[in-house]
Amino acid sequence: MSVFKVGNLSAESGEKTQGVLEVANCDAGMPTTLIHGTSPGQTVVITAGIHGGEYVGIAAAIQLAQELDPKTVSGKIAIVHTADVEAFYFRAQYYDPRDGKNLNRMFPGRALGTTTERMAHTISTELHAQADFYMDLHGGDIHENLCDFVIYSPLGNEEQVEKSRKMAALMGIEYVMTGPAPNGTYGSAAKNYGVPGFLAEIGGRGLWSQEEVEKYKSGVVNVLKALGVLAGTCRETSHTHIKKATSYSAEQTGCWYPCVKPGEKVTAGQKYGEIRDFFGAKLGEYTCVDGIVLYIPSSLAIKQGDPLGSIGEI
Repeated sequence: MSVFKVGNLSAESGEKTQGVLEVANCDAGMPTTLIHGTSPGQTVVITAGIHGGEYVGIAAAIQLAQELDPKTVSGKIAIVHTADVEAFYFRAQYYDPRDGKNLNRMFPGRALGTTTERMAHTISTELHAQADFYMDLHGGDIHENLCDFVIYSPLGNEEQVEKSRKMAALMGIEYVMTGPAPNGTYGSAAKNYGVPGFLAEIGGRGLWSQEEVEKYKSGVVNVLKALGVLAGTCRETSHTHIKKATSYSAEQTGCWYPCVKPGEKVTAGQKYGEIRDFFGAKLGEYTCVDGIVLYIPSSLAIKQGDPLGSIGEI
């Protein structure tokens, strides 16, 4: 009988195993569910909580792990409910509080690096290394407001990239775009392990609703059907392709005053927002390019170098 083994966790055919995936050489762990189907098929890896404050993806992963039944699965599914548990409990934005690093910039990681680098190494070697497809569930962080979008990597061979594109378009999310992200989750999986996949974004601002979670779950289930891991016919969904994205970074430290909203169509030269000091004096002004506002900070506080959001060109 075959065994689905991920680190210290394992599941035999027809079995669901839940536990904490240990991160080697440190005390970090990731709540994980392994679902080993009764029929052969592809191995799908799903992660959430790469950033601890992105709650919609985390809630969706928890519920999917509860609802998926090995008897209805062909192949194997590994679901990491929350990759960075420490960041989750600290309500940390972007960074792990133990080493101050952004997990989504640390891939493929290092076995003897800092805690965040070791977490990335564990995900890479234990999950990406045996995946046939990968889904990373994100959302706007605690201080970010966004419109939902999916991003896949152009890294890898033509067949791999096309599979990523097709599956991303089946999530039922309006905007689909590409981005290499070689040191991020999906980009590293594509570059270093030849694994097709995507990173999805739903929700934000430290909020979550069951409606958003259902949207996430519906998209993931649709992709699992398209991959043949779940029975049933996947539904076709419409989307808008983003050709490229222009990202903004803060050039000053102060108070952030946006002039646009996520999902808003903007034109070149239109005012994007400005940064002021505590006395109301303008420190810097930012203007738009043509496109759709994908995300933007929702916090008043901003530091030099912080992301100021992104505009996607349709």
